[in-house]
Amino acid sequence: MNRIFLTLCAAFVAFASHAGGLLANTNQNATFLRNPARDAAIAIDGVYSNPAGTAFLPQGIHLSISWQAAFQKRQITTNNPLYMLSGDADGSKYFEGKATAPVIPSLQAAYIINDKWSVSAQFAIGGGGGKCKFEQGLPMFEEMVGGKLAQAQVNSYSLNQTLTGEQYFYGFQVGGTYKILGKVSVFAGVRGVLANCSYTGAISNIKANDIDAGTYMNNLAQQASMAAQQYSALGMTAEALKYQEIAASAMQGAYLLGTDLNLDCSQSGFGVTPIIGVDVNLGKVNLAAKYEFRTKINLENESNNSANVDAIMPTYANGQKVRSDIPALFTLGAQYSIIPSVRVAAGFHYYWDKDAKGTAIKEGNNTWEITFGTEWDINDKWLVSAGVQRTQYGFKDSDMSDMNFNISSTALCVGGAYKFNDRMKLNIGYMHSFYEDHKLTSAAGSANLYTRKNDVLGASFDIKF
Repeated sequence: MNRIFLTLCAAFVAFASHAGGLLANTNQNATFLRNPARDAAIAIDGVYSNPAGTAFLPQGIHLSISWQAAFQKRQITTNNPLYMLSGDADGSKYFEGKATAPVIPSLQAAYIINDKWSVSAQFAIGGGGGKCKFEQGLPMFEEMVGGKLAQAQVNSYSLNQTLTGEQYFYGFQVGGTYKILGKVSVFAGVRGVLANCSYTGAISNIKANDIDAGTYMNNLAQQASMAAQQYSALGMTAEALKYQEIAASAMQGAYLLGTDLNLDCSQSGFGVTPIIGVDVNLGKVNLAAKYEFRTKINLENESNNSANVDAIMPTYANGQKVRSDIPALFTLGAQYSIIPSVRVAAGFHYYWDKDAKGTAIKEGNNTWEITFGTEWDINDKWLVSAGVQRTQYGFKDSDMSDMNFNISSTALCVGGAYKFNDRMKLNIGYMHSFYEDHKLTSAAGSANLYTRKNDVLGASFDIKF
């Protein structure tokens, strides 16, 4: 039971991370939604994806105001004979979490001072960005409660459960770019990350054989204690010890299940991300690289949990701190102009998940991504684009649970842009992610099938002064 709650805050870390690694959203501008291969782009959204490349923008002030909306479902189909005790004749249940982030804003700005120097800044939600709610809770919670009652020889049980998480990792980035040579520029910057998370949940109205579970367990504890005394009086030590253990287990169950388990935990913390980058502009070909260092974040709890929850998970009691680092990230990108009006691009991302403290990956491998995209300027006004991103998580089965099932996916992106004039442009895009199904047998013996659904749409408005 302790293990279940200790992983709670990792449950929703990536729930709104609609593109990217475990804790990083890589689509920090809606332009990504129409073409995800932005790692070598020379554009205002490059303030995030290719900050060194901003040196090759025209002199002046460039701004991009972006909005995105993300909608995700987490789906678990599970089979366990235990569920027959709760009235599910075939032992199967379906659990669904809905994650909504209707407003994900971002702002990128760059000032190209002269042919050598430029400065840039951005505000974006680099992780999270919405709310995820499991209205029927999760299988692992039901297995925890139902399993405890099954050990107590109940014929039936019932419960109500719910779990909601809301998470925002706000990032404010500033930096400068210097053009070393006419074709090479370098970038150095820093991003401050403010994390605000909240988690609420309850397991309530727990019944055993149609009576209050606490009452049932107390009655069992009393009966087992009396049996232990009787066997002890008869000198039957082994039997007495057996019933003493049953009584102790029942008393513990009465405490844990006799009242509702209520979780109410808010967390906040701050971290700093140093960033460096380089861009090589060879005319038709542009090459770029970026490295974001690991971000150390300690989340401090402000909690109002029920007493039994605090006893189970003291790590998440009021005032405690939880480590939740953002992994280091390395990106490579290349863009090639086949003809002036047609461009193709590719990118590669690598996340050092295992080096980040608090990460969900313990035994698996690091995450990597590849992106491909193309753009076509139909005429002086209209542009169309499309692309694909493959995200490969390194999770092993031992790293996964009902609350941590980051599944590898392939995302398709499509959209376009309309250029009002030389100073104003509107980008629109849509992304749909295709997730793999993942089968896993839980520690409690459930055969679980995990999958997700994800859709993101957005628009950004670029202005040059």
